Formats: sequence, C-alpha cells, structure tokens
Amino acid sequence: MIFEQIIELIDNNPEATAGYLIIGKVVGAILMLPGTPLTLLAGASLGLFWGSIVSIIGNFIGASLAFLISRYFLHKLVQRRFVSKYPAIMDYERKFARHGLTTVILLRLIPLFPFNVLNYLLGVTSIRTKDYLVGTLVGIIPGTIVFVYFGEAVMMLSVFHIITSILAIIGLVYIGKSFQKKYEQ
Repeated sequence: MIFEQIIELIDNNPEATAGYLIIGKVVGAILMLPGTPLTLLAGASLGLFWGSIVSIIGNFIGASLAFLISRYFLHKLVQRRFVSKYPAIMDYERKFARHGLTTVILLRLIPLFPFNVLNYLLGVTSIRTKDYLVGTLVGIIPGTIVFVYFGEAVMMLSVFHIITSILAIIGLVYIGKSFQKKYEQ
C-alpha cells in the first residue's frame, strides 16, 4: 500500500519528489546515513538529468553543512588532542593545507571513500573551506551522475544501461586511483 502511494506521489508531483529527495539527502548527510539509495531513487523517479541535478544539490548542501558542523564544533578539539601528538598526522595536515582542492576532488571522485564520513573528517583538517566546497562540488558530479544513471537503468530494466552504468562506476574508481597515484608521486 505505501509503495503504491510513493509511486503515485512521484508520478503526480515530481517537484515535491525533488524537494523530498533534496531534504532527505541533506538530513542523511548530516546524520551520516547512506545516500546512495536516494541517489538511485532520484534516477529511477526523475531520470538522468533532473535526478542528477537534485542529487548534486542535496549532496552538496548536506556535505557542506556536515563539514561546517565538524569545522566549528570539532576542529579545535581534534587538532589539540590528535594532530599535534602524532607526527604522521602532521604530514597529512601539511598536504591538506597545500593541496586541499586537489585532495578533496580526488577523494570525491573515488566512490569507495564513504561520502558522509569524509564530510566530517575533512572538517577537522586544515583544508580551507573554499577548497573543500569547490572540491566537493566538482568531485561529486561524475559519481552522482553515474549512480543516478544506474538508478534510471534499473527502473528501465535495461541490461545494456545497467552494464554501462556499472562499467562507468568501475571507470571512475580506476580514474580516481590513477590520479591519486600521480598525485602522491
């Protein structure tokens, strides 16, 4: 019964669906809930174009709010308790300060790193807020589009599109890992 009501809501009111998906993604990011199911639902219910727009907006707002919560409520504590005591962490901190934008883009491109964990983790580093925001926006676009495409492909029941989207996900992981290796050298 509830499944039929959800389908009816989606069919009759795509604007409300988009709003609910954005709110769900924002709240989910803050509460560290998995966002992939909503991204797949965005693709299945709104299609590739609008599903991607909605997911990118929701992901970006949620990631930004989680980062700011971490930055303003946890940053000083973590810096005092952990970073200053462990030299290995200090090395990463210097890299984050120098290469923040590139680091964030690479971390976002590789869909293996937990999205919501990164939001909070990066908030306690020395990455500049601007680098985080720009890097997150740029870095989430490819993965979001691919996962929305996968959601749409499943809804279409198209084996070709499902396989294509899975290959695109694998390609993103490969590209992200390749850039990461070049970046670390």
